[in-house]
Amino acid sequence: MKDFFLRNNAYHIWATKLLYESLGNISEENYKKDVGLFFKSIHGTLNHLLLVEKVWYSRLVGEVYVPASLAEEIEPDRQTLEIRMVQTLEKWDTWLQGLDNSIWPTLFRYKTMRGFEAELIFSDVVQHNFNHRTHHRGQITAAITQLGGKSPEIDFVYYLQTIGK
Repeated sequence: MKDFFLRNNAYHIWATKLLYESLGNISEENYKKDVGLFFKSIHGTLNHLLLVEKVWYSRLVGEVYVPASLAEEIEPDRQTLEIRMVQTLEKWDTWLQGLDNSIWPTLFRYKTMRGFEAELIFSDVVQHNFNHRTHHRGQITAAITQLGGKSPEIDFVYYLQTIGK
């Protein structure tokens, strides 16, 4: 199972880099424009992704990070946000490599942002994080198209074809 999650995280790194390449043609004005996404703009959505990566990673490694809200801006600079996002995904890769396969079916206990105790299967927590990435990248690619840009081909199958597996 660890190999499955490592492959998926590698995919997310690949897809994120392609997404950022396609954002290179989006003006700063359009990048921060409210285009109707849940977190309003492309920037707001990318910032949210970085924030949530930080929330879940901290929970999984036993640290505490509780932002004021899921929309809290933790990185206002576009280029720095990109760098931090890729670094964060690479950090996940290192963390995943260190996990023992016996952990996947165990129960994971954590505190929600509202302060409630929660319990989920460990593999489901990691899969939720990966699904979350895909969900918001989809919103961003729709916004890119809406703004007249060209969306990248970032389906998982394209990644697999790229790496030859």
